[in-house]
Amino acid sequence: MKKYIKRGAFTVGGVTAALVLWFNFTETINQGHAGVVYSRSHGVEDKTLGQGLHFVNPIKRITEYPVSTEVVNYNKLSLATKDGKPLTVDITIEYLNNVEKLPYIYNKFKGQKPEAIEESWLKSRLKESALEVTSKYTILEVFQNREVIRTDILKQFQKDVKKHGFVIENVVFGTPHPDEKTQKAIQNVVDAQQAVEKLKVDKQKAQLEAERQKIEAQGKADAEIEKAKGEAESTKVKAQAEADANKLLNDSLTDKVLKKEELDARMKHGWVEIQGGTPLIETQK
Repeated sequence: MKKYIKRGAFTVGGVTAALVLWFNFTETINQGHAGVVYSRSHGVEDKTLGQGLHFVNPIKRITEYPVSTEVVNYNKLSLATKDGKPLTVDITIEYLNNVEKLPYIYNKFKGQKPEAIEESWLKSRLKESALEVTSKYTILEVFQNREVIRTDILKQFQKDVKKHGFVIENVVFGTPHPDEKTQKAIQNVVDAQQAVEKLKVDKQKAQLEAERQKIEAQGKADAEIEKAKGEAESTKVKAQAEADANKLLNDSLTDKVLKKEELDARMKHGWVEIQGGTPLIETQK
């Protein structure tokens, strides 16, 4: 029994030692990250560790940094405008670290974790970039040109941090929130603009309705004219047809035809004299 207990104790001890060695000599880099290696003997190594499992000397310290897109939200950043109006705005950034510059980043920020860099240096650089852009616009222009401002902040922020190894992929510029007094003034301006726009719309509607009525009246007038033209043309055609028929009849009453008609009338009715195409019939008494 003592023999088995002794063997069990050795087994447990061996497994424990193996686990201790495993955790002390291995490091797992998470997906989308790279690890900067810092050696207590010679400082930061130029080569970084990719994602996955690595065997690492226990005297070395590994710090992970994102090399795929990270999304960071900065709420209620305080900014100002050209006309001196304060405003707060939520800005979201999408960024990653340039893997080739990770040793530089580690040295520059003295081994700080990515979260610490995001909440200090990156946040302050973002605020400076945003302030540089919004200070070129009045408070009303900020609301009217949000997409242009967003693009300008993105370009400025990219320029400011690129040389330090940060790649900014996108910036989302949220809805600005001015102070209460300014908000009320802006709302009054917006209401006035909406009233003007409504008047414009009403005017356009009235113009369209007048145009429609004009077109409709013109259509009716044109229809009446066409109808009158049609009736006149019809009368003209009928008159021409009647005239043509009369002419044809007169042209057909030649002397021979009249003579024949006279003879036929004599035979049937007695004496008949045709003068100028009009038969005069003398009936027998």
